[in-house]
Amino acid sequence: MSAADPPVIVVGVDGSDSSRGAMRWAAHQAKLTGSQLRAVASWRWPNYITRIPPGVDLQAETERMLGEVVTSELTGYPTVPVSQVVIDGPAGPALLAHAGDASLLVVGAQGRAAYPGMLIGSVAEYCVRFGHCPVVVVRDPAKLGVS
Repeated sequence: MSAADPPVIVVGVDGSDSSRGAMRWAAHQAKLTGSQLRAVASWRWPNYITRIPPGVDLQAETERMLGEVVTSELTGYPTVPVSQVVIDGPAGPALLAHAGDASLLVVGAQGRAAYPGMLIGSVAEYCVRFGHCPVVVVRDPAKLGVS
């Protein structure tokens, strides 16, 4: 990144309500700070599945999900530049790999695999613990009883 490049805000997206909230929060912050967004989604085959079922393309499905989230959640932010990245691998390391030049990393508090009663998910916790830039964890307002 050169001095003329705008700052980068990386946001993790998995399609959950929490990640959608993180996308909206990141877009608002990008608008306020003149930053660009980098929306990152990852996918990974579970270790216990040894054969990929016919017709399943997790890369393409993840790209579709990310595109849908970006389109639906950024309607109020048409001037915020956004790039989309889909990577094969665990979410936490994928986010940190793409946040190396970022001024901020934004994640949802809980992803799609959240268990009831969790305050923070494993990906958010990983990013807070190992991130090299400030990390914002966005809670889902519906789970907090806030509208």
